[in-house]
Formats: sequence, structure tokens, C-alpha cells
Amino acid sequence: MNQPPVSRRQRLHEATAEEIKAVARGLMAREGTSSLNLRAVAREMGMTASALYRYFPSRDAILTALITDAFDAVGEAVEKATIEAPMDGTCTRILAGVHAFRRWALEHPQEYGLIYGTPVPGYEAPADPTMDAAMRTNAVLLGELARALEMGFIRLPPDESIPESLRGMLHEMATHEQKAELGLPVAGWAVAMQFWVVLYGAINAEVFQQMPPMVLEHSADFFDHTMRRALAVMGVDQACIDAAASPAY
Repeated sequence: MNQPPVSRRQRLHEATAEEIKAVARGLMAREGTSSLNLRAVAREMGMTASALYRYFPSRDAILTALITDAFDAVGEAVEKATIEAPMDGTCTRILAGVHAFRRWALEHPQEYGLIYGTPVPGYEAPADPTMDAAMRTNAVLLGELARALEMGFIRLPPDESIPESLRGMLHEMATHEQKAELGLPVAGWAVAMQFWVVLYGAINAEVFQQMPPMVLEHSADFFDHTMRRALAVMGVDQACIDAAASPAY
């Protein structure tokens, strides 16, 4: 079914909304995320604050739009890199995904900090407009874990090896309506969360320059080595890790 054509008024409204978001990103880059407010954005736009309300009713609405855009952008980058990598019996696809995540973070440090850095004081992201976007990257990486299990090149520890204090929480994750279709057992969710913590920590340390300068000089190789070691700890067959190709930079 053909969609009705977008009116000129709607196109202008959407273009102005995009310009407002671009101005907000610039302000946050110069003055910090916590300094964002409607008056400052309106001043940069040459608009009155009341005119800005037609596009975003509050500072929080602008932040929510920026956060959703950032999650969608990194999710799209990870999806594209993973899809374009060969689907073979190695870890090439998951390495393509995590390297795309790192590359996007380094190219967009302001947006990365907004979604994975220090929370904005007084702001709490609403679940409805941000959750689907936030899950895009996770969905790709979890899908690769599920594929590795299906292909038999990852060996998980028995669920009983997980501390009893964690099993209830992990079982709840495994049986959650949106996650149960992956078919990951409790131990699968344990290693998935461990891998995420290593991935997130490695990218954070580099984006926020919390690494020795000598390591930063070789950051791409160090990141690749770290991710390969994390895959080994997850139980991925070493031959599958060794045979995997890393993306060129």
C-alpha cells in the first residue's frame, strides 16, 4: 500500500526538528550535557523558546530524541557490519560487530557519552521510545551467541556452575518474553553479560582516554586481542577464534 505523500509543512517541521537536534548536540559538545536547556537551543536557532515548544515540549524531549537517534545509529552500524561479514564457522561476524561498535563510539564520542556515559542530572530516559533502539546492538550480539551455540562452536558451563544467588535473575532473563526466543540457557546469559561488561569497559576506557598512552597508540590491536580473549573465556572454540578475520581500519 502506497504511503500518502509528505506535505511541505511536514517536511519543514521535520527539517527544523533535525536542526534543533544538531544544535543541541553542538551545545552539549561545547558546554557539557548537563548545560542543555531550551533557551540556549532557541538562542542558537534564532527562535523564541515558545516557538521551540512546537517541536520539543521540554529539554527532556530533546534528550530523548538524541538518545534514541544515538542508539539507532550504533545499532545500525553493528547490524550492517555483521550482515556484511561472512557467516562461517568462525567468530568473524561477532568481531565485525564489536569493531563496528568501537568505531562508531570513537567517531561519535558525544553521542556515545550520552547513551553509555555519565547520566544527565535530573533526566531519566522513558522506556517506550528508547527501548527498541537501545536493544538493536544487544540483539545482534545475542543473535551471534545463539548462532554459535546452534553451530556447536561454543561450550557453556553447566547452569549449576553459576552461583545460586545469580541463577534466579539469569533464569528470569532467559525466560523473558522478548528474550526467550533466543533459547539461551542460564549459563548463556551469564557469559553474554560477562562479554558485554568486557566490551563496554574496553570501549569506555578508550573513548574517555582512561588507558595508558602506549596502549592507546595500539588501541585497535589491543581491542581486538581483548575481544578474542573474552570470546575464549565465554567458551568459544579456540580454533574458531584463531580462524576469524578482523575488520581492516
